[in-house]
Amino acid sequence: MTVSDERPGLADLGRDITPGDNAVPPATRPVPLAPPVGVDDLPRYLHALRRLADADDLAAAHSGCTLAIDVAGRDGSAAGLAMAYSQRSSVARRLGRLADAARDADASAELLAVSGTEQAGPAGSLVLSRRLAVLLDLGDIALADSLLTAAGLDGDLPDDPEFLLLRYVRGKLHTAAERPGEGLADLYKCGERLAVRRSDHPGVLPWRSAAASVLVGLGAREAAERLVAEEVALTRRHGLASALGRALRIQGQVRPGAAGMAAAEEAIRVLRGTPRRFELATALVDHGALLNAARRRPQARRVLRDGLELAQECGSPALVARARALFAGRNHP
Repeated sequence: MTVSDERPGLADLGRDITPGDNAVPPATRPVPLAPPVGVDDLPRYLHALRRLADADDLAAAHSGCTLAIDVAGRDGSAAGLAMAYSQRSSVARRLGRLADAARDADASAELLAVSGTEQAGPAGSLVLSRRLAVLLDLGDIALADSLLTAAGLDGDLPDDPEFLLLRYVRGKLHTAAERPGEGLADLYKCGERLAVRRSDHPGVLPWRSAAASVLVGLGAREAAERLVAEEVALTRRHGLASALGRALRIQGQVRPGAAGMAAAEEAIRVLRGTPRRFELATALVDHGALLNAARRRPQARRVLRDGLELAQECGSPALVARARALFAGRNHP
């Protein structure tokens, strides 16, 4: 949809947002893709950028998203702008630039509403999924819950693949909101649907480790260990370092004693070599919590200091609060 003169000022909305978002850009590199020839070519281009991001080529993906925003803005396409901002939000979140990610996610939602696109359809589901993921990293569970309800996507979801990401993020939201039964139902459903599509791999959706986090909280440690061990094995065979690091981080929370500590330490080593700064910050704080529990306070404080600094750089109030509480020797969920 093209924004017309019947909606004064909206044609420039995308261009009005862009300068503020780009004030402190992440490291960039040339995009190894043919640029979009116009707004009609954006779906092809954004799909290719998504593949770059999924390969952790985040600097190139971020540059490409900014180019896509420029193309959609010149055309006055609210729908094109919405999807380009949404994708850039996803990339910024993976880079650990949560303030940028939140700003782009908000812009995307506003533009999607302007475009007249169905909020509960596939495009609306994708935009909401990415917005909720940012809010989860920020720790704003109440706002995420309210947005899910307002979109009418808090009940039954279609089994179509376009809604799988929303089901996964919704499962994590249910868990964060202390609704573990609903969280597990969504996460296991993700596994079921991925198996039907023959694409059940953590690089697509890491539902196993997410479900393991829920199970260990419910006291089902043996089931949690099986799930996360399978995810670690899969990512070791065929997966990105960031996916392996995430799985190892969860394994550190699930396995008791020295085995859990070893997994947590390996997670940090692996994640240091990736662009996933928020995932690394979370791994550091998780490791600090394990060291606290093992009464290794001097080492815990060193690790937690690093985790706190990185959490502050990423802009996550929730992770900052958790790191500070643990640094002070207090338990924190």
